[in-house]
Order: sequence, then C-alpha cells, then structure tokens
Amino acid sequence: MKSPFSVWETPKASKGFTLLEMMLSIGVFLLLVASAFSIVGATTELMTEVSETQERSSLRQRFITACRNSFEAATSESSLEFKYYDSGGNTQDTYLTLSRAPGAFDLGSNREDHITHVVLASEIRSDGLIRSGVYYLNDADYELAKTTGFKDLEASYIELVPRMRQVTWRFYDEQRSEWVPTLDGDFNAYLIELTIQTLEDSQPLRTVFFCLNGA
Repeated sequence: MKSPFSVWETPKASKGFTLLEMMLSIGVFLLLVASAFSIVGATTELMTEVSETQERSSLRQRFITACRNSFEAATSESSLEFKYYDSGGNTQDTYLTLSRAPGAFDLGSNREDHITHVVLASEIRSDGLIRSGVYYLNDADYELAKTTGFKDLEASYIELVPRMRQVTWRFYDEQRSEWVPTLDGDFNAYLIELTIQTLEDSQPLRTVFFCLNGA
C-alpha cells in the first residue's frame, strides 16, 4: 500500500528549440530562398535573351522574305536600278530601285497611285552600322533623289532592319557569266545576290533572288 505521502512524478516536458537551432534553421531557410531567387532570375534572363535572339532572327528572315516577294512581283514592265554614294570613311550608301512593280515591298505606302519607284536603301549610321529600309517615291522625287544622293528626302519611308554589319548586293551578268557589283552596262539582272550579316550572325548569310525585269 502506497504511503499517502508518496511524491507523484510528473512527466518531463519535451525540450524546445534552442536559440542556436532556430538561428541555424532561419539561416538555412534564407539560403534556400536566395538560391531559388537566383535560379528564377537566371532563368528569366536566359528566356529574355532567347526571346530577343529569336526576334532578331525573325526580323532578318522577314527582311529576306520581303525582298524575295518584291523581286518576284516584278514583271516584264518593271525595271531595276542600283545606285551607290560615298558616305565617308570608305563606306557607301546603296539604293536598289524597283520601278513599275506595284507589288514590291507592299507595306501600305506603295499602294498610292502616284508611287512608281520603290527604293530599298542601305544607309550607314553614325555608329558605323547599316540600317535598311524602303523609300516610296514618285517620278519627280526619284529624279531629285538621284541628283542629291538620296539626302534630305521628303518621302514615305519604312525601316526594315535598324542595325546590320553588312549589306552587299551583286548581280549576275549572263553575258560575262559572272557576278558583278553594279548594274552598269547593257544587261538585265535576272539573278540578284544579297549578302547580309546582322549583329548576332557569326557568318554572313547569302541569298539569291530571281527578278523578272525587262526594261
């Protein structure tokens, strides 16, 4: 028989976290959060870079497609003319003109009845890069542009590619069976070569177009 004076033992309370353990837990948690944010940030930056690269690649492809469609829109009534002017520093601005080709670079501006010349311009920027775009001119403005070297034009203009390293045109002379850099001489260039290099391209990209022009 237990004595009425027996002492009842109470169960021991479980130990709680010590201050050191809590600090270690918080530190590990913060490290995990920082790592997660770092991974998310790196992933976002990579996705942005990929998206920008794809956009630039798409812009280049749209430029080539616009050229192809425009040259294919030429008819036996169309004519092709190529001009270049010194822009300083051993560089040249180039202007490839399709005349009487209503479907050429059909981006809206050439739908006006008085537009008879569509000029694909590659002009040297102040930073040494090249911008390519299209001028839409009537007969009077085109003749004036040729006398002024296409400076200070008051004409509709649509920029196609803002910055490129290289834009080079050549034309196939069937009589000489070779590619030539100008349209000087009595021949119609049915094959047109375009070589471009954007800022992202490690190598220039060469494309050949067919253009029916009979003038």
